[in-house]
Amino acid sequence: MQRRAVLSERASPVALSTPDVKAQLVASCEAFKVAQEALWAEEAAAGVPDSKTPLQAEDIANIDVSGASSQLSSLRNATVILIDQLAQSNPTAAPFDTWKGGGGGGGCKLSGRWKLLFTTGADATVRPSKDKGAATVYQEIDGDKGYFVNCVDFDAPDAKLRGFRVVVKGKRLSGTEVQLYFRRVKLLRRSSWLKTIVIPLPPSWLLRAVARRASRGKAEISERGAGFTLLYLDDDLRMHRTFDGQYFVQQRA
Repeated sequence: MQRRAVLSERASPVALSTPDVKAQLVASCEAFKVAQEALWAEEAAAGVPDSKTPLQAEDIANIDVSGASSQLSSLRNATVILIDQLAQSNPTAAPFDTWKGGGGGGGCKLSGRWKLLFTTGADATVRPSKDKGAATVYQEIDGDKGYFVNCVDFDAPDAKLRGFRVVVKGKRLSGTEVQLYFRRVKLLRRSSWLKTIVIPLPPSWLLRAVARRASRGKAEISERGAGFTLLYLDDDLRMHRTFDGQYFVQQRA
């Protein structure tokens, strides 16, 4: 009986600490990114066109980024497992309680700049291109005013488009959930006379209806509309799952 107990104890998995799970998650996010960029390079070499436009942004359409790639799908699943594991030790139970003037004092912990480490949402990824160069994707949050700004900067010095900003209003639904309303897109141009072009966006329901139609049945869009549940928030890492079921991992910049 004692020998069985010892064998059973040895066979049991060792519980990882929160820092260990975070480290594994960040490494998994990086592995996914490397594989994704390699796939993009292969598709570019094969002449596969990229139809993405600046009007596509986080949580408009529910299309998984892994597509038909078995390697990317495997890395995606491994990363999502780590996300779910880390979410169990979330140190911020109700992050939206301080959203837009809510109680708690000290301002909203979400406020600041966050760089994108990982997402399963195809509409939140921006591929490098010959005319624009590589893209830097991040998000700026003003929790006191209640806004998210999805930001993309292109590094090609000769590109006409320097980057773009998608301005999104967030309405608190609960301590962990927020509804999103897409307001406008700002195109940042390298020009001496018209440096910024502002394009007002139609209502979010119309955007999502267009996205559903454009996806040709590939998108499974939630009836709850655009929004997400925050799964984890500490001083330097945040994770959320959209109402459409896509995952995001972001690190404070």
